[in-house]
Amino acid sequence: MPPNRTFEPVILLFMSDKNKIKLAKEFADKKFKEAGTGNHFLEVHDILHDEFGVDDTDILVGSLLHDTLEDTDTTYGEIEKIFSKEVADLVEEVSHPKNYNDEQKKEYYEKIKHISPGAKMSKLADFKSHLVKFVGAFTGDSDYPKITHTLYTDSILSFLEYCEDSEAKKTVFELANKLRSTILNT
Repeated sequence: MPPNRTFEPVILLFMSDKNKIKLAKEFADKKFKEAGTGNHFLEVHDILHDEFGVDDTDILVGSLLHDTLEDTDTTYGEIEKIFSKEVADLVEEVSHPKNYNDEQKKEYYEKIKHISPGAKMSKLADFKSHLVKFVGAFTGDSDYPKITHTLYTDSILSFLEYCEDSEAKKTVFELANKLRSTILNT
């Protein structure tokens, strides 16, 4: 990607799905580099597409941008202008406030129970990515910190009650329970 690429509004109607996804990857990469932080957006996209079988372009683009509102200077308006209102809505649905406190975390986990099915699929891929790393922290397969309480897993399990049955839900359910059990037995 050229180092000074700007992201002017693009007429996505005429872009192929592959090019929309490429643009979202470049956009997210640029935003996270500018913020000086790493992110797992490519992994979330790959889980969503390759493991969960999602092929809806808006959902895939949204998954690539899922943390941009939280962790970069990206705005809803910027995503809407460059990608579409539908994509911006998906990203906003899965986003929590920047540097959120414990009360906002509770509100966030309540909020995501009622987001759209596409946003829920993106969130399932996000949870899977994190859960694998948190489980790996106990086995030495990840440099993620070890979680010492079950609030995170309990919040995920509560969220899953509002998701349609699917292999994605089953996968996240199994990982959340595995992590919960590991925490309780440590």
